[in-house]
Amino acid sequence: MTNNAVRIAPRRNFIQPKPGDSWESIATRELAGTPLEDAVNMLKSWNLYVAFRPVGAITPTDVIFIEPPRAG
Repeated sequence: MTNNAVRIAPRRNFIQPKPGDSWESIATRELAGTPLEDAVNMLKSWNLYVAFRPVGAITPTDVIFIEPPRAG
């Protein structure tokens, strides 16, 4: 019998926004303890595909990463 185990790298933590969420509301909820401006900038840098949309374009169907890419 062969072992066909697949190793999957640890996933990156993410959320799906709630209706009406903004960068600020996500930062406040998910990165509590981090100054708001810093938290918003971190979120935007981890989610460039959303950050370059027009203002207010975060939707509940988006995937928003709440941590930087993992090394590996």
